[in-house]
Amino acid sequence: MNPRFPRSALAALALTLAACSEARRPNVLFIVVDTLRADRVGLLGQERGTTPYLQRFAADATRFEACHSHAPWTLPSCAALLSGRHPAEHGAGGSLAEGMRRLADGVRTLPGVFGAAGYATHAIVNVAFLGEEFGVTREFGSLDAVHFNSNTEVRRAEPTTDAALRWLGEREGQEPFFLFVHYFDPHAVYDPPQPFRRRFAEPEDRDDSSWVFGTRQHMMALRAGQLRIDERTLTRAEALYDGEVAYTDAALGRLLDGLAAAGLAEDTVVVITGDHGEEFGDHGGFEHGHTLFDELTHVPLLVRAPGYEPGVVPTDVRHVDLAPTLCELADLAPDPGFVGRSLVPGLAGEALTARPVLAQGNMWGPALTSWREGGWKLVREPGRDRLFHTAEDPAELQDRAADSPEQLGRLAAGLARALAGFRALGSGSQVAIDGELLEWMQQMGYAGGEER
Repeated sequence: MNPRFPRSALAALALTLAACSEARRPNVLFIVVDTLRADRVGLLGQERGTTPYLQRFAADATRFEACHSHAPWTLPSCAALLSGRHPAEHGAGGSLAEGMRRLADGVRTLPGVFGAAGYATHAIVNVAFLGEEFGVTREFGSLDAVHFNSNTEVRRAEPTTDAALRWLGEREGQEPFFLFVHYFDPHAVYDPPQPFRRRFAEPEDRDDSSWVFGTRQHMMALRAGQLRIDERTLTRAEALYDGEVAYTDAALGRLLDGLAAAGLAEDTVVVITGDHGEEFGDHGGFEHGHTLFDELTHVPLLVRAPGYEPGVVPTDVRHVDLAPTLCELADLAPDPGFVGRSLVPGLAGEALTARPVLAQGNMWGPALTSWREGGWKLVREPGRDRLFHTAEDPAELQDRAADSPEQLGRLAAGLARALAGFRALGSGSQVAIDGELLEWMQQMGYAGGEER
């Protein structure tokens, strides 16, 4: 051994290097905004000024302009985000007609990987689908889950931010952490508080808070075919939705400012995305959970990571890509079950090669599947395939299945290969919808029941 480096000195050096490596490991703040359409975020289409804080954040982040969720409703979508697997692999989802399913046994999730590496992991969520019953958040070290009685009585964005800042304050000097924060406000019911109602609502609704849309009664009547939403009602509802987005943006900005004030911003990876979007008559429908068109599956994605310059990535990326991305940024080995590809090269300014995008699910009826590849998108429902040339028809209005049989066959073959290639992880176990959970679903408008 070189006398200049005795064994004790080498051991001390190794410990120092290990400590330095640990110190360089970043925190993670993972923010999901429920029901956030991509085109409601500034720089992605919205011109009404709904998201000034997100736009300010985007100036220091990488903006992924074509991010896609894997399901049109919260349970299977958030399960994909946290498990790095598609709905057919992670098992969580189902439908009201066929029964709801929890996350399959044996599926590892991001908080499990980070927790095993010494991270403090915590989730703040505002919907029962992310609570204990469905297993999506089961590997977090601690869980702050609020299950409200109806969609008019929710933990709003401001107290959600309060809960996040309080937890961060308690963690002072004890990094690293992995914090998952779920905001619910853009979800129906649309009832933004002032001054956001006044700024975004239609004139007759700006100072009159008595008109809201998206209550349980509205949702059940709509699905039963007893309520027709005319053009004016849709316009008023959409304006209130914009107000909810703006309100959430302000609360989210307060969280980001709080992170900076605590001296944590420079050492924290921040991810902001939506779990799914919302339809306002784009394809003749309303709300979400019922189609796989882009108004429900195209979501915003912003990533700010220490050491990476801001940028824009136009290539199609997917929610399953976030699990391996966060693992690479934290220098952690991803779980072997994570099926996505890391987006770190995109953060570094490299061009990404587009990969096919699979989406699955329908909360209200028969299963739906879509497959996006090479500027085309196949939307499959029982007994019917529809094909859209998204490169030329981004609104997905012209069905090309009849006049483009070669493209239809190419995408159908790609979808078949993908579905056949999934590992058999199990389909998840069915969740009994009874008791408090049934009452909650009825009050939210997800299930029928006697009027109250």
